[in-house]
Amino acid sequence: MSIIIDLDKRIRHGKERQFTGVLSIEAEMRDPWYLYFLAGQIVWANTRTHSKRRWHRQLLKHCPKLIKQTHSLYQTLTYNTLAKLVTRRELSRKHFSELVTGCISEILFDIVQQGSLNLQASRKPLTYKASPQDAAKFPCISLQYGHVQIWEQAQQDWLDWQKSSLTNILPNQALVIEQPAGLSELTSQTMFQALTGLVDGQQTLRDLALRVKKPLVQVTSSILPYIQQDLIRIINVSDVIPDTDSVSSPYPPYQTSSDSGSRPQTSVAASERTLTSPQRKVVSDGNTVLYIEDSSSDSQAMGQIIQSAGYRYVNIADPLQALPQLLELKPKLIFLDLVMPIANGYELCAQIRRISALQETPIVIVTNNDGIADRVRAKVVGASGFLGKPINQQRVLKVLKKHLQGHGNTVTSIHPHLQLSPSF
Repeated sequence: MSIIIDLDKRIRHGKERQFTGVLSIEAEMRDPWYLYFLAGQIVWANTRTHSKRRWHRQLLKHCPKLIKQTHSLYQTLTYNTLAKLVTRRELSRKHFSELVTGCISEILFDIVQQGSLNLQASRKPLTYKASPQDAAKFPCISLQYGHVQIWEQAQQDWLDWQKSSLTNILPNQALVIEQPAGLSELTSQTMFQALTGLVDGQQTLRDLALRVKKPLVQVTSSILPYIQQDLIRIINVSDVIPDTDSVSSPYPPYQTSSDSGSRPQTSVAASERTLTSPQRKVVSDGNTVLYIEDSSSDSQAMGQIIQSAGYRYVNIADPLQALPQLLELKPKLIFLDLVMPIANGYELCAQIRRISALQETPIVIVTNNDGIADRVRAKVVGASGFLGKPINQQRVLKVLKKHLQGHGNTVTSIHPHLQLSPSF
């Protein structure tokens, strides 16, 4: 409560002084948070931690049409860009306020939670620094909603989080299934399929809550028993922008046995997307190409090529989670990075080949080292081929054609002028 009392005092003081400027807030060993005040009102908040994910979630939730705009706009979807759209009346103040309010709400929750955890662990309180600025030159604009209700809601969210025994779980963390067999025994088939589809080690709890369109505390509480039994593990994930193309609905609807008999989604990765264009044909979900790679940049490069060739793409960033996900996804082709933490590509390739269902699946080692010794060792552990780095469009398409043309699929060349969706 001391964190809430102290922060509340600072916010009220800013309102009383009609403060315009930035209030920076720091906790030990964490990126600082920034609250932007305009005439005493909080009008924006930010921090480096998961800034892209947070911005993207709010865009999906409140302004999905903007994500469908041209790629040139796509590259510049920032606070300043949208503020200019508001001033030109190309974006309503209502939508802008909803988007920004969502970001502020998440930041305030994180300050309270992580500040409280930091105080409990180190006995060190948060530190504050106010930097006044000239209101005439301040880049932020006012919102339709007052910050008082946002701050009150953030406090209530934190109290609900504590009451649900979630104090030590961060909403920016993701989940991985640690023991698939044990989880399957304790859940119904429908629930197990739903969990394996949702818990992919790449989407954060906040991402999952948006996807299933349920309150964050409700989603996390429903998974908590499996976390406490060590069936599902909590992990930290990087700030990777989720899918930006399939946004007619922010995420596919979450279905349970109560939903008109439909089967739940069984596998969704944060890097997975289905691009559509006149230049190529999208094949069915059964034609999955999977890349086991811990580098987000290499994964993104591979994903753009594979999806534009018409295939479903899934990335597994954690090699320790590869085997259960491979059994679930049953990919037609596996790209496997050679150099990864904990388990290297040779070891993982040998493990995959011990699984009867995957013994015939092509496995292509991706590496910077493709000497004779490396190729011999790769052949010994059952690899089907090599692919050199950096990721190259022509070489990847050649591999797809070689290993997948026998499955009745046609690898369609990418139109030279097709602009794939960039990150922002």
